[in-house]
Amino acid sequence: MQELSESLIASGVGVRVIAATQKVPGPDYVAPVPVFWVPTYGETQGHGWKSVPWVLLLLCRVIWRLLRDVRHYDVVLVSGFNVLPLAPVFAKLLTRKPCVVRPESPLELKHAVGAASLSRMGMATDSPLLRLAGWLRGLGARRVDRYIAISGEIRAKLLAEGIPAAKIVEISNGINMDKFVPVNDEQRRRLRQSLRLPEQKLLLVYTGRLAVSKGVMILMEVWSELAARHPEAHLLLVGEGAGSIDDCEAQARAFLAERRLEDRVTFAGAVANVHEYLKAADVFVFPSFYEGFGLSILEAMAVGLPMVCSRVGVAADLESAAGIRMVVAPRSGKEFLDSLELLLRDTQLRLEVGAKARAAVQGLYSMTTVAEHHAAVFSELARERS
Repeated sequence: MQELSESLIASGVGVRVIAATQKVPGPDYVAPVPVFWVPTYGETQGHGWKSVPWVLLLLCRVIWRLLRDVRHYDVVLVSGFNVLPLAPVFAKLLTRKPCVVRPESPLELKHAVGAASLSRMGMATDSPLLRLAGWLRGLGARRVDRYIAISGEIRAKLLAEGIPAAKIVEISNGINMDKFVPVNDEQRRRLRQSLRLPEQKLLLVYTGRLAVSKGVMILMEVWSELAARHPEAHLLLVGEGAGSIDDCEAQARAFLAERRLEDRVTFAGAVANVHEYLKAADVFVFPSFYEGFGLSILEAMAVGLPMVCSRVGVAADLESAAGIRMVVAPRSGKEFLDSLELLLRDTQLRLEVGAKARAAVQGLYSMTTVAEHHAAVFSELARERS
């Protein structure tokens, strides 16, 4: 969203971001994007009934901000489907400003309340209160002017929720194709030196949250088998579990310690230079259970990395176009293991798959193109309102 905002501003579209925070509000600008911070004073997800008052307070604060700044915007774009779209939908009763919603995950479309909250609330999926929450969400969903589907899977879920096809516009996520580029062997070696990574190893990299839903524990199981067969291989995990409802970082570390594999895995933590870690690697692994889009997949493909990943998000959309044979069913540890074994044993296959991956995304997912598509949607809605 940061890069999309920057590209929109570069194309002449004015952007203001409203962001919720539980910490001390950040700077007024995350260059060059102006940001208005809305403070929250409690957990807004994953805490059952305790989250309800904080969610309502957050909605009220965002609605007030939209009403207060009504003269300064023409269209509202919401990242996410569950609760936040209700703010511009209610504000729209007075402002008449169009609302665009960008769902970020298939699970947002399936459940009005997350599984963690349901468990804490002691509610079944067919409970009257949950049906009421779903009805209210559906009522708000019908008042949204446009939906942006970032993948074919998201579009299918929106249609299944009863959203008219005429309201859905397919626009993928985008990346900076000048930042995510392939490197040669010498550049890769220098990157490994600067990042303090093993220089002579076959380096497998995962980027993303260290969470159960990202398939990290399945990756641990797969790695425990592969490590013995491939002493030349090393696993790099870029990301952290902190802040995730299903954080499994401590569990992953304990798993590796139990099997004495700590020296075969590097935990890089949360980093700002993901592109450098991808460029330093040889193979990308991504066993996620579900993705709205899967930006990590696109970034790895742009760098030209061969990969084994789940058939989720953009990987499902690009599988045939890229000729990628290493896309497997989600949650299938055996299929993931077999595909990764094949890739590790065949250097030529890695080169072919990596080249096809880069070619498949080049030109299609540039952030400039994605920003232009978003701007076209905003302009159309502004004209309709006028």
